[in-house]
Amino acid sequence: NSAGIDDISTKVLKHCAEELICPLTDIFNKSFNEGHVPSALKISKIYPKFKTGSRTELSNYRPISLLPTVAKLCEKVVLTRLLEHCTLNNLITSSQHGFVKGKSTTTAMIELLESVIDSLENGNLTTAIFLDFSKAFDCLGHDLILKKLNALGVTATALKWFESYLKDRSQVVEIKSTVKGTTKAFRSQPLPIQRGVPQGSVLGPVLFILFTNDLPEYLSEYTKTLMYADDTTLILDNHSPENLCLNAYIAVNMAYQYCDGNDLVVNPSKTSQLGFGRRSGQINSLPEVNLVDQTKFLGVLVDSNLSWTPHIDQLCNRLNSSLYALKQIKAIGDLTTARTAYFALFETHIRYGLAVWGGTSKTNMNRILILQKKAIRILANLHPLESCREAFPTLNILTVTALYIQELVMYVDGENLTRLEDIHYYNTRNSTMYQLPTHHLTQYEKKPTYMGRKLSNCLPTEIRTKKGKELKTALWKLLSQRAIYTLQEFYLDVSNYQTNHEF
Repeated sequence: NSAGIDDISTKVLKHCAEELICPLTDIFNKSFNEGHVPSALKISKIYPKFKTGSRTELSNYRPISLLPTVAKLCEKVVLTRLLEHCTLNNLITSSQHGFVKGKSTTTAMIELLESVIDSLENGNLTTAIFLDFSKAFDCLGHDLILKKLNALGVTATALKWFESYLKDRSQVVEIKSTVKGTTKAFRSQPLPIQRGVPQGSVLGPVLFILFTNDLPEYLSEYTKTLMYADDTTLILDNHSPENLCLNAYIAVNMAYQYCDGNDLVVNPSKTSQLGFGRRSGQINSLPEVNLVDQTKFLGVLVDSNLSWTPHIDQLCNRLNSSLYALKQIKAIGDLTTARTAYFALFETHIRYGLAVWGGTSKTNMNRILILQKKAIRILANLHPLESCREAFPTLNILTVTALYIQELVMYVDGENLTRLEDIHYYNTRNSTMYQLPTHHLTQYEKKPTYMGRKLSNCLPTEIRTKKGKELKTALWKLLSQRAIYTLQEFYLDVSNYQTNHEF
């Protein structure tokens, strides 16, 4: 219900949709046809949100930008057209995972993991450099943004609209004070915004990814680049420690040069380098780059051994906090409410990044399962020592192992990987199975594309041959029949299913 400078909330627009749809359509069409954005839609309201620490320290406040709701609605229309243009003309680099159909933080994490494991499989030293841009969205010059949009085919009236959208913007700061039950708002005088894309906007993040769209090609001679919005990672490998260090040094310096010419600033104190594998000790640190043994990547803690133990430690802490909240909700609410809370407060944390960290050790997976069992016992009103295996299917909840299987099977289904029927000119009994690549390292089997294919190959033929939503439905029905605690249980269960058609 937060509103911008116009005090019109999303709730108001929804309730008055029938009355407002025609006038808003006329306003938006006039804006697009004339290449002009009304000044009333270009004022941001900033309010300082307290984080922690002393309330007298300005650094302890985070500026939250609120744009007029009507402006964001207009931006959504433009965003749809802009992304359609980029998709039809294949303009967005394949290195970018943000705001691209079919891609997400999960696909970005999978690409990082697969790239690293492939390099290790080839016997190479492997390192990743995680760049941190300082206030990335605030630095960009408007003329340079327009120049890059023009290069991507945004011309004529469309380019004029973006120029009007970016320029002559302003912002006010609003502080609210409550005295004796009465709340008053105090606003500053408006000040102009000279640079950057609007914070809190719909178009801002997409304009940024289009702005940096040429970075991977610029660095391609020395490094592979992986991007999710403004999160940029350089992945390098080489058999020689000296050559790896040299290429990394050149790649980082070229990234700095790119930033110098594109109104971007790299923050050295938050930029980190991570070496992978048993030979990671041979990787030398770069000047002004922190060489670490673990770092956070899109919310997941990645460590040099790809053990995922630091991430599991962090996840267990979150799940323990969620258990407390779940217990309180169950005490005052019914099962339906508590189950909804479980999915929102508990399972959502388990699912995030599961496709990559789910290949961790049995011990680590069991740590998550133990906490999940505690949550199930709360929902089912079971004693702490009472078995909860039957409660999982009763509550229609999947174990962490079953969720991992579901994530990987659905991922490889969307990747159109090679099946045996693609390389044989005749039907064989196992033609619908995926081809499993040969490999040397045990760690190779932790790759989502490998493990996903292996798990899919274990499925009954009538499920394995399905695609998309049909596969998801059939897989859910299979996995929810009983609680699967380990992958070994799954392999045994599907083997029995193939024989007796009983899971």
